[in-house]
This record gives sequence, C-alpha cells and structure tokens, in this order.
Amino acid sequence: MSLVIWPQQSEEWVAAIREAAGDMAVVAPASEAEAARAAPEAEGWIGNLTPALLAAAPRLRWLQASSISLERVVFPELIASPVTLTNMRHIYDDHIATHVLALLLAHCRELPRLFRRQLARDWNPRELRVLDPADLTLLILGLGGIGAEVARRAAVFGPAIVGVDPLAEGAPPGVGELARPDRLADLLPRADVVIICAPLTPETTGLFDEALFRRMRRTALLINIGRGKIVRLAALERALAEGWIAGAALDVFEEEPLPVDSRLWEMENVIITPHMAGVGPHTDERRLGVVLDNVRRFAAGEPLANVADKARWY
Repeated sequence: MSLVIWPQQSEEWVAAIREAAGDMAVVAPASEAEAARAAPEAEGWIGNLTPALLAAAPRLRWLQASSISLERVVFPELIASPVTLTNMRHIYDDHIATHVLALLLAHCRELPRLFRRQLARDWNPRELRVLDPADLTLLILGLGGIGAEVARRAAVFGPAIVGVDPLAEGAPPGVGELARPDRLADLLPRADVVIICAPLTPETTGLFDEALFRRMRRTALLINIGRGKIVRLAALERALAEGWIAGAALDVFEEEPLPVDSRLWEMENVIITPHMAGVGPHTDERRLGVVLDNVRRFAAGEPLANVADKARWY
C-alpha cells in the first residue's frame, strides 16, 4: 500500500504524514512526471488528480482533496470511479460565520456609507437606514457546516431564520423553518437578508440571475460567502444599480479578482472583501489535522472522515 502526496506540500506536512502513515509507504513526487510514475502503486492520494493521473492509478481507493469546495477537483472519470473522495469540511465554519455576522451587522448599522463619509470628513448622521437584526428575516441558502454555524450565531440577535437545503433532514439550531431549493423563488420575497452558504454544484452554478433578483425585496440585502459563480455578476450589478435590492456584502465573485471596472467597487451600499472569509487562526493546523486523521484511518482500514458525494460536488 502506498500514499502519494501531489501537488507538493511542505516538508513539515510530508514528515507528519509519514509519521501518521506508519508502515505505509509515502511518496512525495517533485514533479507531475514523478507523480505519474508513482501512480500505478498508489492506493491513497493527497492533493489533486488529473484524468491522466487517475488513469495511471488503477489501484487508487482514496483521494483527499486540499479544499472544501470540489468544483475544481471533480471530473467525469473521477465521479465514475470507485475512488472515495474526502474534503476539508468544517475547518472554516467558525471563521466564515463570524465574517457573515460582521457583514450583516455592518449593513444594519450603515457602516459602508459611514466609512465613506469618514474618508470624506463628512459629519452627516442623516439619511441612514439603520436596521434591528431582531426585526429581520434571514434566508440561509445551504445548511452545511458553515450555514448551520451562521444560523446558530445569528439566532442570538433574534431574527427569524429560514434555511434552504437539499439534504438537511432537520432544522439546525436557530433555523425556524426548513425548505428545499425548489421553494427558493417563493421564499425570496419574504427575506430581508439572503445569505448564500451553498457550494458550487451543477444546480447552483448561475442560480442567482435576474429572475431571482427580481423576486427579492427592494429593501433586501444579499450576502455571498459561498461560491462566486452562484451569482451572475452582471445580474447583481444591475440589481444594485437599478434598485431591485438594497445592498450586498460579497466575499466571492463570478470572476476573481473582481475586475477593476466593475461597478460594485463604487457602490456605497456594497461591501467587498477579497475571498478571505475563511481567514482566521489555526486553519493550517486544522487542515493538516484532517489529513492526518484520514491517513491514520486509511492505514488502519477504518472509515474515512469528510467523505464527499462526488456527483453533487460536496
């Protein structure tokens, strides 16, 4: 049994993985060509695969992805194969939930406009739309680890919370109503804040287009910390410019980096953060911890953690 680490990781990672693997051989190729030569004996793989590498690895049983999102990891041959795919689920739940609350409260207190006035040395407390979170209805799209943690933390402020998820069997703490995605369009007119926590999948790609934005309240806010390609950038720019919705707080975008000529940069009702909602203490240790736990499980023949549904991309 052998385990391949490719693409390359740090020497510290490789040493820790070798220790966790026990008697299992661990190969850390220095190039893709070396990875291809190691593939025929590989039964486990840490990192990413290409179709060519998968074809060269007939004994492969497990792939540990280096990310939570899997749209850049999965491909048809991998989906059709018997390889078990695991991801980095849950390592960012708390950090991203904190980021969501920061974005929500910033909008509730009109901080985007106030920051711009600060830069202009403009003392003007007038014409502000301050909101009480307790008066709001939040719609959270996606109730995985991140969405569930957003709901749990947001519930402290007293809003009504509606969760939309294709698989959740019960409402997590804080969620007062649970619905399936086929009801999303009907639920949008009820929401004061729409929070996208969903993964990118074939079903969610381009989901928020002009039709869905027109279903939202003109006073509603959109927060997206899921995946950028869930929201059509042109539709979002138009929705904000023409007042279909009241504002947005965005950490991810259909095109990244966000183009310098995007209208979003200049909108005073928009908060932009550069795909960093997951930044926080201990994430590197958590990421390595997931890998080492699964290496030990794999070496011992035990069930793996964080097994993903390859066809669903999460």
